[in-house]
Amino acid sequence: MKNAVSTVFFSLDLIVLVGCAVSILHAIPSEIDTKRWKRVLAWSGYILLAVLLPGLFRNDILTTVVMTIYYVGMGRLLYYKNKIGMFYQSIFWMVFLTTQYLAVYTSMALMSILQLENLLYIVLWVILRMTYLMAATFVLYLLIRRRYAGAKRYLKIRGMIIIPIFSMALLILYAISSDMFLVRYGYWWMLLFGALLLTINIYCLYFWYDVAKNGELKYRLDMMQQQNALTLQYYQDLEENYSHSRKIIHDIRNHLMVLEQAGRMENSPYITDLHGMLNSLGMRFYTENRMLNIILNDKLKEFPRDQVVCSLGGVNLDFLSDIDTTTIFANLLDNALEAQPDRERRSIRILGEQIHDFTMVKLSNPCEEPLHLREGRSSKAGHEGYGLPNVQAALVKYHGEMQVEQKDGKVSVTLVFQHEKETEKTEGERKG
Repeated sequence: MKNAVSTVFFSLDLIVLVGCAVSILHAIPSEIDTKRWKRVLAWSGYILLAVLLPGLFRNDILTTVVMTIYYVGMGRLLYYKNKIGMFYQSIFWMVFLTTQYLAVYTSMALMSILQLENLLYIVLWVILRMTYLMAATFVLYLLIRRRYAGAKRYLKIRGMIIIPIFSMALLILYAISSDMFLVRYGYWWMLLFGALLLTINIYCLYFWYDVAKNGELKYRLDMMQQQNALTLQYYQDLEENYSHSRKIIHDIRNHLMVLEQAGRMENSPYITDLHGMLNSLGMRFYTENRMLNIILNDKLKEFPRDQVVCSLGGVNLDFLSDIDTTTIFANLLDNALEAQPDRERRSIRILGEQIHDFTMVKLSNPCEEPLHLREGRSSKAGHEGYGLPNVQAALVKYHGEMQVEQKDGKVSVTLVFQHEKETEKTEGERKG
């Protein structure tokens, strides 16, 4: 009877252990398409080790080390490629080991109080171990699913993985050397120690997730700054080319005027064609802002000329730095171009207005596809999605706001800035 009961509860305990271990591996995003028979074979080896190691060697340290290495190695080879999964698996094995010791000490404490027989003690121990492990695994599973830190090249896990490994070593060493402590203070302090250790490791997941998010934000910020710097350099080079072209065009026009006045090619369409070609090479003046004018000339040439309406007269945008002007308007115009793949059907309206202490600029263009924005990033395939966050970050410097609206097949982006004097006053008050 005793052997039958022990066998039943041992089998249940093994099923719970394997089930929890499998659930944690499935919580980690899978990156390897492994054939099912390989995973079945690997889990069979895991079950075999879980059965044989404790009985053959009766060494907790050896069993823990071998099972941890096997479990982590199996996940690394059959489920995911990145090293971050190793950290989560190590946390799980730390949770398993802690729940096992918590079950032992709880059972021993209850046994001393209730004077339980050995068979009842074993049953109670197995039940507590399964209960603790399933509860802790459920919490861990939810944390991993909700706060999983993706594999990023800017993240380092070497420091983090020390925490579960050292915790396991500390727990084993403390259990081995705690005989006198248990005799003097009982089992409740050991329960508290195990619970605190478990809490620390669970908290590591929160900390790791925050570290990962901060790293991602820093990486995105660096990418945004690099993108802005490259774009500004492009428009500075373009300005030099325009300046050089204007000098050449000015000289050519002088030569054409001399030819016309000399009557050598009087009434010839050749002169008209040359003037038209030169006009196409020159810059149009959409605004008095030097950098914005260069950007508009570069971007609006991709639209049919009769489909462009740009009215920025009387709007002063000189309070914007060159790099912020580039960031804001180059990104918005790029979005307008990408929303209209067919060049012949493209159109855009850019209107500016000065209203009391505010400057408003509105860009509108057709866009049949619905916008899909998540966390301020575009979800367009093949794009990093840094355009709108770049624009928003630049606007914040000038107390500006951006409103994006899609209606009746058109997208409208409205930028609102405080007047330059008001902005300077606000900045002065903030610094003071």
